Amino acid sequence: MREKYPGWYPKSAAEASALWDNAIFVPDANVLLHCLRHPAAVREELLRLFDALKESLWIPYQVGLEFHRNRLDVELGAQDAYDALIKDQEATIEKARERLRQLRAHPTISVPKELAALDMFSADFRSRMAASQAAHPTEDIAASVTRLTQLLDGRIGDKWKVEQLAALKKEGDDRYAKKVPPGYKDAKKDAGEFDKYGDLIIWKDMIGKAKAEKRPIIFISDDAKEDWWWIHKGRKLGPRPELIEEFQAGSDQDFHIYEFGQFLRFAAERFPEIKAGVDQVEKSLQDDVRARRKQSEAAEASVTRARARELEDERDHIVGLLSGAPGATMPAATADRSVLRARLSELNGELQSLSLTSSAPPEDQDDGGTPASQEA
Repeated sequence: MREKYPGWYPKSAAEASALWDNAIFVPDANVLLHCLRHPAAVREELLRLFDALKESLWIPYQVGLEFHRNRLDVELGAQDAYDALIKDQEATIEKARERLRQLRAHPTISVPKELAALDMFSADFRSRMAASQAAHPTEDIAASVTRLTQLLDGRIGDKWKVEQLAALKKEGDDRYAKKVPPGYKDAKKDAGEFDKYGDLIIWKDMIGKAKAEKRPIIFISDDAKEDWWWIHKGRKLGPRPELIEEFQAGSDQDFHIYEFGQFLRFAAERFPEIKAGVDQVEKSLQDDVRARRKQSEAAEASVTRARARELEDERDHIVGLLSGAPGATMPAATADRSVLRARLSELNGELQSLSLTSSAPPEDQDDGGTPASQEA
């Protein structure tokens, strides 16, 4: 039965380990960007890992393209963080100052003393940020980019031709409509013409590489979306079963996927030169995961709030029309009160749905722990 449904049987520890002996290792763009965004000690350990994997390291052209598109965002974002943090901190401190100034009197709070304490804290923070900014490792990060590009020299797939991309777009739209993995979670991306097909391009290239080299692929990814992972009740069990089966059918080779933190632990058992630094690297990676999750949640919350305000404004307008509030005029197109009531019901339903969504806990709170299928 397992031969008929290979994707539905998570790999045992021995099976996952055996792949390492002959696999091609493919990091995604975000994994490569980790070599730039972390402290010096962590960057060094990551580069040592890629150096250890060098003979079996390879990336599709699309991975390199995404790395270069996002590299300056990572580098300049780190440089801009000092001024941004000072600005945010000053805004918060100023609110506290204003609240203190509004106290006409208080039994225990000394307004002048607390204002002076805030000024001292603010000055100290600015001083520390200025010192960190002066010590920013611009040259060291540039050196990391150079080392990484040298490691990948001659280990990058070919760029797709325009006619290949046009054919993929048609196939991608059909796959995404049917939610065939990978990539369908990017279907709503509104960027370049082919940006939403990036994961599908990478997938096709990995199948082609495995077939040409007659070697399995181990994909190392920070992408936690369901169009790559088999997720059951919040627990990652390994690659999507459909991916395993499509990969084997297209290349006659096996496919496996690791989160980067998890991959590091297994790599450390095989490459003693990186073992000592794994704990430090993993902690930095987990901190990054938590930070990215908070950024994502904040962005989603902002979109939800904006949408809720739009719906509430429309709802209030309809309520005014139905109640005959002064100044509320009913357009001829919506003169039918039953239509207005139906729309009001829709608005209330959508607002309730937004409220439930914003209060629901995240589905996957995994910080890089080991999925059941990959305890190799």
